[in-house]
Amino acid sequence: MEQYKLIHGDCIEEMKKMGENSVDLCVTSPPYNCGIEYDSYMDNKPWDEYLSWCRQWLLEVKRVLKPDGRFAINHLVEMGISSNQKKNAIRVSPQVELYNIIRSLDLTIVAQPMWADLTRSTLTSWGSWCSASAPYIYNPFEVILIGYKKQWKKQRDKDNKGVNTISKEDFMKGVGGVWNIQPETKGLTVANFPVALPKLCIELLSFKDDVVLDPFMGSGTTAIACLQTGRRFIGFDISKHYVKIAEQRIQKYYGTLL
Repeated sequence: MEQYKLIHGDCIEEMKKMGENSVDLCVTSPPYNCGIEYDSYMDNKPWDEYLSWCRQWLLEVKRVLKPDGRFAINHLVEMGISSNQKKNAIRVSPQVELYNIIRSLDLTIVAQPMWADLTRSTLTSWGSWCSASAPYIYNPFEVILIGYKKQWKKQRDKDNKGVNTISKEDFMKGVGGVWNIQPETKGLTVANFPVALPKLCIELLSFKDDVVLDPFMGSGTTAIACLQTGRRFIGFDISKHYVKIAEQRIQKYYGTLL
């Protein structure tokens, strides 16, 4: 396949067009269902409906992963959802919910490293300010659920054992469990994560020239990380605007190499 492929469309329908056992690694951060105003997606589904939708796209991820294929899915440790028009009335744990869905699909989770996006603290309130009446306790941590389809050890021919690109420093960071990554503060879309996050996942979990999939590519951050590390990339997004931004970022990246 070509170095990268960006496709405008619904990720579930687009993944259904892909061949089975064709992807080495899935790195993604799906919509959080926290009310972000996307231009082509409703980010405030009823919680049970949201989890059902997550199960659908995860099932397709499983289908397209190779037997030794891996996944790294970024989400929140916990969050508040609205109930009866009251904001943050119920606390839920996407980490736990996704973990249970992933295990129900007979996928195996091997690690759940965390990192903190402190920029999100500006999106919430403190509840009862300086009072024990009803304080709102904010959790800045996000989690990367890492696992595999059938086998953890990567299978390679004896003459092609795979080319690693990760540095000693990044390897030590990756296996450390708590990732010190600077959050994205100048994002091109309404929800972004820093290039350093998918880059670390990609180099820790795949070899050079492997195929990496991001079902929710947004502005193409995972694609940029793939280009920086010599991986091939497939990405989907339901927003034409975001696909255009991703294309522009990739063109700009190639321009810097000339």
